[in-house]
Amino acid sequence: MSCEGIEFREGTATVADIQTHLAGCDGNFSPRLSLKVDIGEYSRKLIAKAQTFEAWFGDALVGLVAVYLNDRDTRNGFITNVSVAKEFMGLGIASALLDRCLDRSRQEGMDAIGLEVNAESREAIRLYEKLGFLQLERQEEIVLMKLTISEKRQS
Repeated sequence: MSCEGIEFREGTATVADIQTHLAGCDGNFSPRLSLKVDIGEYSRKLIAKAQTFEAWFGDALVGLVAVYLNDRDTRNGFITNVSVAKEFMGLGIASALLDRCLDRSRQEGMDAIGLEVNAESREAIRLYEKLGFLQLERQEEIVLMKLTISEKRQS
């Protein structure tokens, strides 16, 4: 498991970078991302409202975690996207991006981070559980998961 040649950044991707990345990852989602959202509009929303944690290979965005950390009342964040280009899967990119995201969440004073994942995405669920997320409930094919920030190991 090596991220050699991968550069990790925070908040540098443009709408076009994110849109290109998500369009390329569309088929990796279950169901396809484009069946749930307009990828262009979603990309603009991520730039406007989310913090992004990015993996770059040269000038290509190959991994993306996007999280909303703007609920200061409940201090609960929400991971809205975790995606890695198919040819870069299995290198630990998602784990590295999620670690950075969770560290930033702690720095921003969040108490917990939630996410939703398709119940058929067993590999993703295993990754989230390895990071300390717990399954809260299942709503049809969606599993709601949550991590209490203090439970997450320090990187």
